[in-house]
Amino acid sequence: QDGATARRAKSLIGDGARRAWNAKRTNDGYDRGSGADHTSPKARMARTMQSYVDEFERSPVLILPALVRYREPTSFEGASVYPACQNLLLAARALGYGGVLTGWHGTVEQELRELLSIPPEVFVAATITLGRPVGGHGPVRRRPLSELVFGESWGEAPAWAIDPPGTGHTSAGPPR
Repeated sequence: QDGATARRAKSLIGDGARRAWNAKRTNDGYDRGSGADHTSPKARMARTMQSYVDEFERSPVLILPALVRYREPTSFEGASVYPACQNLLLAARALGYGGVLTGWHGTVEQELRELLSIPPEVFVAATITLGRPVGGHGPVRRRPLSELVFGESWGEAPAWAIDPPGTGHTSAGPPR
């Protein structure tokens, strides 16, 4: 059960997430173009994100992965934190939980640091929420391996970059 400070932290991040999502939704045109068709993938994604930020405070688990710095900040200091986050998300999924890794804490980081007494030498790397997924897990989808893995030169897939049978693909991301 969350204590008063944890509830305030969730509320603070939730408010920041809603502000950031509203700006992104407007700036990136989630309600225009294909987003105007409520059956489009763009509109479905926008509804899912809206629901996520609207219900943020109801997430059963909120994790703020952090790194205590012992030297000056570097551009690769997340190299040990982010693989740990990915392992956490994979383990959660294997146990039937859903998880979302975001940077929503960044929208309210100073206030969050004050609320939680996070010292200046601590790098807060992410915001992770965990809970039971609404409606269960969908299929894992990604771009074909041949679009993501290159061998001798950029854009040239090695012969071994073959997807396992039954792999679902998506066209998400920038056009090739």
